[in-house]
Amino acid sequence: METMRGRSAQSGGGTSMEVTFHIFALAAIYGLFACGLTLIFGVMDVLTVAHATVFAFAAVFSMYLVGELGFDFWLGCLCAVVAAGGVSILVDRIAFRPLRYRAQSAWGKHIGPLLTSLGVSTIFLGIMRAWFGIDPRFFPNEMVEIEPIVIGDQIIQPIGIALFALFAALVVLLTYALKRTRWGVEMRAVAESTHTAALFGINVERRFMEIMALAGVLAGLAAIAWGFAFNIASPETGAWLEVKAFALIIIGGMGSIPGSLVGAIVIAAIEVLGTLWLPEPGMAPLMVFAALIVILIVRPQGFLGERVKEGAR
Repeated sequence: METMRGRSAQSGGGTSMEVTFHIFALAAIYGLFACGLTLIFGVMDVLTVAHATVFAFAAVFSMYLVGELGFDFWLGCLCAVVAAGGVSILVDRIAFRPLRYRAQSAWGKHIGPLLTSLGVSTIFLGIMRAWFGIDPRFFPNEMVEIEPIVIGDQIIQPIGIALFALFAALVVLLTYALKRTRWGVEMRAVAESTHTAALFGINVERRFMEIMALAGVLAGLAAIAWGFAFNIASPETGAWLEVKAFALIIIGGMGSIPGSLVGAIVIAAIEVLGTLWLPEPGMAPLMVFAALIVILIVRPQGFLGERVKEGAR
């Protein structure tokens, strides 16, 4: 597989413009994925490790539809994104809903859903292996290869610009929706206290379903972005992404959608520049977690996060 980072290395580290757009593309993938986790944690107050499975499903399913069943490229991608939203809702119904109103202890609120999501993720992974097989899948090359733009000695990858523009636009749209619309007011009310929200007539379960669907769609979009950037996927794709996404969320600020944008750029920049500049490229992920430790010491709430307050959930 020839990744974007691989191409930079082959070209002597790449021009500054190349490196910049590689950072943009990687930030878009990380950020889209992390936005979904931010919404789930921010509104539902649960931690999940099943989000990476939704991402892997969308990536493999899109390549299965397009590469094996012969779907139109954009139709196959759309079907995969919608299906990811459905799988995310299914995760909620199996892993979270049975525990939602039972125990209010720390175990019941956080550890329980975390463990059940791990179980659901393992089951879904087994189903994907049985259905799709364990071999990597690909989009046909002609569908994802985009000619770079050459300006003087600078090479610009349009896909990096497009993916990051999509991510930034979604961050703006989500931030506006959560702060300026009735839907957003209801979501914030649910996040503050499910009991109080229900007393005011808000359908809490419906809002949870909407958040899970939206998070799944964002994971699906991240998977399509991954396909454009790297053009390879298997059921195990994304297992590492969950850990990086949690680091991203902490760096950007827990529960902050704009913070996901900041955290995504920081982590992508550390990874890409670390891969190019460090004596051993494998050290780049270590730098990400070194940055995480520094942030936790200096600013525990992250760049754009607020100090944690006890809610009335």
